[in-house]
Amino acid sequence: MLYKTNTPCGLKAGSMIPLSIATYATKIFLREYNVNRIFLSNIGLWPFQNRLTRNLLWTFCFLLEISYCPFEILLLYDHWDNTQTIFEGLYQIVLSASFLVRIMNEFWNRDKIRRLYQTIDEHWNMFTNDVEVRILKDYSTLSRKFTKYYAMLMYVMMSGFIVIPLTPAFLDVIMPVNESRPRFLAIEVEFRVNKDEYFLLIFCYTTAICVVGISIMVSVDAMHITCTAHACSLFAVVSKQVENIISKIDNNNENEYRYLTTELNLSSEEMIYREYITCLKKHQLAIEFVNILESSYQELSLVLLILVIATLSLIGIRIVYVLNQLEETTRFMFIIMGALMTLMIVCYSGQRLMDESQNVFYRAYAAKWYNFSPRLKSLLLITLYRSNIPCGLKAGNIVPLSIATYATVVRMGMSYFTAFLSLKDK
Repeated sequence: MLYKTNTPCGLKAGSMIPLSIATYATKIFLREYNVNRIFLSNIGLWPFQNRLTRNLLWTFCFLLEISYCPFEILLLYDHWDNTQTIFEGLYQIVLSASFLVRIMNEFWNRDKIRRLYQTIDEHWNMFTNDVEVRILKDYSTLSRKFTKYYAMLMYVMMSGFIVIPLTPAFLDVIMPVNESRPRFLAIEVEFRVNKDEYFLLIFCYTTAICVVGISIMVSVDAMHITCTAHACSLFAVVSKQVENIISKIDNNNENEYRYLTTELNLSSEEMIYREYITCLKKHQLAIEFVNILESSYQELSLVLLILVIATLSLIGIRIVYVLNQLEETTRFMFIIMGALMTLMIVCYSGQRLMDESQNVFYRAYAAKWYNFSPRLKSLLLITLYRSNIPCGLKAGNIVPLSIATYATVVRMGMSYFTAFLSLKDK
């Protein structure tokens, strides 16, 4: 069965990728992206794992994250007259919402995401020559390293965020005083109980929320970047093939001029023509893959973009009131660093995808078209038409994910922070 998609460059073509009815994970995918599979499986987001296990893990993570919301609403209700507590509760609700929208997107778009993974695996069976395999391998290695380092960094920052509230307890053991130091939690929450008496239970509950939330964020974001890196590798393959074909045409014309023979030229032209046709088909596969990727994550990207802006604004306001408190300032800096890093990674990967897709146009544009045969010229025109508008990812089909978008968001967050800081000084 073949499926069709509308390409962003205005073309429609039937895909050569067969869609399997069975949900499977083949050896190539597991070999290249096994780290991503482990992270997704731990929270029930791997579409090929046992259905019962998947549903139990997903339900547990979702219920744990959403169980936190009523206590935050209770916090806002009980402390409505305390401005600092209000901002504390609001940014925590925003962070909780970012975890929930990630896991909900994976649930609602499970079929599309499963098709993404199957398509990636099928690409490894289609792009089989040495150059293509090397490019795919380079990008898969890069995405695997990114997943590992990104997970390590996020979990380290989460550990610092969780451990800082335990500082008073450590100081009571190391440097005891006549009275216990006041304790505070990494997440401000209202249970309407004595927090000192139930500190351990509340701490374990809030820690579980943080660990599961970060696991959701790392798993979803890392797989999104991995899919984007694979899309970049497809365009890099096409770009390299276009460059090689143009080089062959130039060599063919040079041989014709040197030896004044047309027999070799005609046979070479036929072979180059067939290679170019194959190259265009692979370019179409790359465009269709980007379409599936964008449709799977465009709503999530838009919501996360809004939530990141809200997080930076709310935490910036909160930091204004705790600049003289080192522990609190450090805790909030971990959150800001995490939010900015998440946004930067998504925007940079989108920018890289745009650059790789546009490289196809640059390679074709640099060709000496006047040396082409008429039918090769027609293929060159198709290449230029398809690649004229770069393929990229958009948040909600509105905001392009690029470095320019990242700079705009950071500039907006800094302006909010400086504005509230000036108001506080007055």
